[in-house]
Amino acid sequence: MGIVKSQIIAALSPPLPNEIVTRLLDEYLGIKRHLAFRKFRPSELNGGRFAECILRLIQHLDNPPYTSFGTSLGNSDAIIRHVEANTTLHESIRLFIPRLTRILLDMRNRRDVAHVGGDVSPNYSDSLFIAHSADWIMTEILRIYYSCSIDNAKKIANSLNEIVLPVIADIDGFIRVQNTSLDFTRKTLVILYYKSPAKVKDSALIKWTRYSNPSKFKKEILAKLDGDALIHYENGICTLLPKGIVYVENHVPLELIA
Repeated sequence: MGIVKSQIIAALSPPLPNEIVTRLLDEYLGIKRHLAFRKFRPSELNGGRFAECILRLIQHLDNPPYTSFGTSLGNSDAIIRHVEANTTLHESIRLFIPRLTRILLDMRNRRDVAHVGGDVSPNYSDSLFIAHSADWIMTEILRIYYSCSIDNAKKIANSLNEIVLPVIADIDGFIRVQNTSLDFTRKTLVILYYKSPAKVKDSALIKWTRYSNPSKFKKEILAKLDGDALIHYENGICTLLPKGIVYVENHVPLELIA
């Protein structure tokens, strides 16, 4: 995204509660990040948590206080029915967003995001639907409640609806990093992030990054990443560590703007 999380939070909070906006953005970015790496089940699970954040926002706008995080929301249909009767609220908050949120919850709870069985998996199309629905909901919330300048609000809205490409392309098992501006260290981390939790041979990383000097790659890239505890490198096998996952998510762009 061209606009960072902190800018969106600043544009919406106030008037909206900072806790809800922050958690909502966390789940929204999770949806986008997992979809970019074709991790469809986590993307769909983020969609359900995103929907739960939206229901708390609806509670706050319709009939405060909202249910605290960590406490069960109870009957989500009752929350939706109640807000539909509140004619003082914008129609998107009363009708469109709650009904779309209901669908996102149903996809998690009733469609079975694991999709066990069947010949044609709907995981990809489900994840696309969830991502585009979240884009639309976030844009509507911004349109109604932004507290920044109109120019900045437009930039954020455009960022939410950018056409993006995943940083990784998998061509018959050959992993390509499409962001050619990344250095070899970050390319390596992105590949390991994509393959996680699977372990990856150093020879595969050398091939996929197209590094010309294998011994130098092992010594200057992999050994340093191991020393920094971003990966575990032993006997020619690389595993991305939790610290490495956090580093990638916070410091490496996982999408390309088309």
